[in-house]
Amino acid sequence: MSRKEIAYNIIDYLSEEQLAAFITLFGNYADIPNAETEAAMLEADRIANDPNVKGYTDLDEMMRDLMS
Repeated sequence: MSRKEIAYNIIDYLSEEQLAAFITLFGNYADIPNAETEAAMLEADRIANDPNVKGYTDLDEMMRDLMS
């Protein structure tokens, strides 16, 4: 039996109160981004790795470009 199957079996035997505590304790580990967030993360990666996208290391230069 795999570890995942063992975990599922344990969860099956938890009371509602124990299950609520389990979710409170481990729920944050199961945060999976929704489709919109995942798309935004992929776009950010694409932009960050695109040599044709201008980046800034100088705030004044960035502000000049934004204001022009």
